[in-house]
Amino acid sequence: VQSALQALYPPFEATAPTVLGQVFRLLESSYHGDGLCCLLQFLIPAKRLFEHVRQAACAPYFNCIFLHEGWPLCLHEKVVVHLAPLNPLLLRPGDFYLQAEPCEEHSARITVKHLSHDLRTVEETPIPEAAYALLFTNEWLEEINGDRARAPLHTCLVATENGIAPLPWSKIAT
Repeated sequence: VQSALQALYPPFEATAPTVLGQVFRLLESSYHGDGLCCLLQFLIPAKRLFEHVRQAACAPYFNCIFLHEGWPLCLHEKVVVHLAPLNPLLLRPGDFYLQAEPCEEHSARITVKHLSHDLRTVEETPIPEAAYALLFTNEWLEEINGDRARAPLHTCLVATENGIAPLPWSKIAT
């Protein structure tokens, strides 16, 4: 598990407390402590998904040096794509977060999670595979907001060892 996560969230010494904490929460809540089941049904498919997403996001910047080696999944110690749900009480209007989650057997997807229109529940919007190439761009968020008939999303919640922090999407997409 650690080696799979180490490749996805570099520098792992900075992201490990956050990522491993999310994995342990997921392991207990969704897999009842069965680490092998979690690895096979979610973490390995998520690793393939993240590799695909990273490739698609980085392709336009071929031969460029990235400010953060883990981009787009993380920005140094800030985890952008979460492995477990965040506390819904942390969401405010305009906030959202990205979460990988299992879907179908032995596959994973990324969903956008944000407050519902009535501000009482968390809405989930699965991101289609065709959108992965644009996912970490300002254009992607503009398209998401274009489909919404309410307040636009603008702030992504990222996780650190010290908790959850709001970050303008433009800081992640740049």
